[in-house]
Amino acid sequence: MDVIDIARLENERYATMVAKDVDALARLLHDDLVYMHSSGVADTKVSYIAGIRDGVWDYRKIERGDQTVRMHAGVALVFNRLMIDIAVRGVAKLLNNRALAVWVRDGSSWQLIAVQSGPIRDAKS
Repeated sequence: MDVIDIARLENERYATMVAKDVDALARLLHDDLVYMHSSGVADTKVSYIAGIRDGVWDYRKIERGDQTVRMHAGVALVFNRLMIDIAVRGVAKLLNNRALAVWVRDGSSWQLIAVQSGPIRDAKS
């Protein structure tokens, strides 16, 4: 049942990012969140939510593929390939990334505690 819950939460998380629904997003994020962007910049829950609210990251469209969820004693690891249409500080970008999202059970609910994202490089790079 937890794998289904995590998949649903991942769908909800990406939908809130595109919708810029920071209140819904805040409920999904753990207070100790570390969000490591593909640029290498790290954010906390507070700074990540502020960045979405203030338009630092304007997620326009997010497509996911190759999703795998692995459960380990109160921790869920979610591996994805991401195609993201985003404007970062007003500059349009198309990202082709792989990401790891880490969810932890906090009481009776699951919350996102870590994200690590990195670009998929061309084999020639």
